[in-house]
Amino acid sequence: MSKTLVRKASIEDTFDILILAKEFSKEAPSTHKWNKDKTEHFINTAIESPHTTVFVFEDDGEIVGAIVGLLNEMYMSQTIIATELAWFVSKDYRGKKGSILLLKTFEDWAKNNNANYVCMGDIHGIISLEKLYTRMGYSKCETTYMKEV
Repeated sequence: MSKTLVRKASIEDTFDILILAKEFSKEAPSTHKWNKDKTEHFINTAIESPHTTVFVFEDDGEIVGAIVGLLNEMYMSQTIIATELAWFVSKDYRGKKGSILLLKTFEDWAKNNNANYVCMGDIHGIISLEKLYTRMGYSKCETTYMKEV
């Protein structure tokens, strides 16, 4: 029986998270082009900053998922938002207990850091997460549109 664990990431996890991020970038829209140096800097900064976090999902000691989040106030109020900046799980583990535990761990982190809300993204063209988010109590609050300039 495999052992599932979700824990806070450390700098030592960066290489494994980079492998996951590269795997994710192959599925993502062209706007998410792979850049190792940029991704590595982003992950390391998120691990070390007091306003961001990274959690990893391990199965039998192998990192198969990660979530990166940011804690900040809304621009016109003191409402604190925990925003998911990246959430990626290897295809074989999506929808399984560990992937949901990763999200719940992020929600717990948000609550423990006095966040009023958690905001999660859903990148068009990969897999729709609308049903999952709705089932977990989220409601759609904003839609983002992108245009190349």
